[in-house]
Amino acid sequence: MRIGFDARAVRFRGGIGTYSRNLLREFGYLGLDVVVFCQDREKQNIPAADSFTLVTLDAEVVSWRGVGALRAVAREAGIDLLHVPTPWAPIPAPVPVVVTVHDVAPFLYPRVLPPLLRFRYRRQFARALQGAERVITVSQILNSALNIYAHADPAKIRVIHNGVSPRFTPHIDPKTKAAARRRHGLPERYVLWVGDFRPEKNVLLLVQAWARLNRRLADLPPLVLAGEKRGQYRMIKDEAEKLGLAGKVLFPGYIPDDDLPALYSAALLFVFPSLYEGFGLPPLEAMACGTPCVVSNSSSLPEVAGSAALLFNPTSLENFEDCVARALLDEELRENLRQAGLRQAATFSWSRAAEETLRVYQEVLGGSIAGFGGKGSGGL
Repeated sequence: MRIGFDARAVRFRGGIGTYSRNLLREFGYLGLDVVVFCQDREKQNIPAADSFTLVTLDAEVVSWRGVGALRAVAREAGIDLLHVPTPWAPIPAPVPVVVTVHDVAPFLYPRVLPPLLRFRYRRQFARALQGAERVITVSQILNSALNIYAHADPAKIRVIHNGVSPRFTPHIDPKTKAAARRRHGLPERYVLWVGDFRPEKNVLLLVQAWARLNRRLADLPPLVLAGEKRGQYRMIKDEAEKLGLAGKVLFPGYIPDDDLPALYSAALLFVFPSLYEGFGLPPLEAMACGTPCVVSNSSSLPEVAGSAALLFNPTSLENFEDCVARALLDEELRENLRQAGLRQAATFSWSRAAEETLRVYQEVLGGSIAGFGGKGSGGL
């Protein structure tokens, strides 16, 4: 049987792009017959596999034209099922559809979208979830949210956690870590955050807490805020300057994937104060690199971090400040968090996510899928 996969989001930085790349790589290891719909300029980013057929689809993901174009190519591709890893699925479709939902942030923080796109997104979200044969969510708490925001049928929702790529592993070679630090202008000691400067990421709390910690601790390491310089970046940077944190809060910009494992490994701590996450890949990646983590207790993050991180209330500046101070001052605590994080991260894998996804396909198609049952490994 042939599976169609909408891979136009493979270029996206963050969750959907990571999900698409790693799932396709595992499907290649399993020998699954997949028709991969992708933009011409992104074909080099599709994991190579003899069992894949790449079909050009240059229409943008987030548009009505893109939805119509996907419907048209799916009709002509000879596929038995279409998997769309975003809500922008063509409903009605010529074949059964599986949709993956990564979060409901546009409902919780609607102002991140322009008014017209906000209206279209909500309409498309509801249509996709109601018309799909199965809906995959990446966390249990997201499963609970889907009925609230889209009245999704609980019987067709399946929870499949994201994985963590094997390339996220502790880097013990000092030269590797030093080279990565030099490329991004980072000091030997620092605390790291990675993400987007969006309202739900709660980055302002980090900056405000660093001003308090700077008065409290004599040798406070710099806070590194690594992310593309857009969204709330300027507001966050202005706040850091207003609080007198020049040299204490650093903005290296976006960190390429190749450098992330070394920079996670070199950090004293990884901090993640998000108010909302559909899953939360950065803390999982940091734990896989052996970095002690201080993580918000909000949304899906306790599900991902378990008891392997110091959890705090992301609305409490004092709670976060105390957790960071404890971790920085207590070397034994950091080592315990490091070991617990490595164990926790080892429970997540893209090979398992792929096999569970294939079982969803089997449910929909009512039979076995050629190529299923192989052993996946690796990932992006």
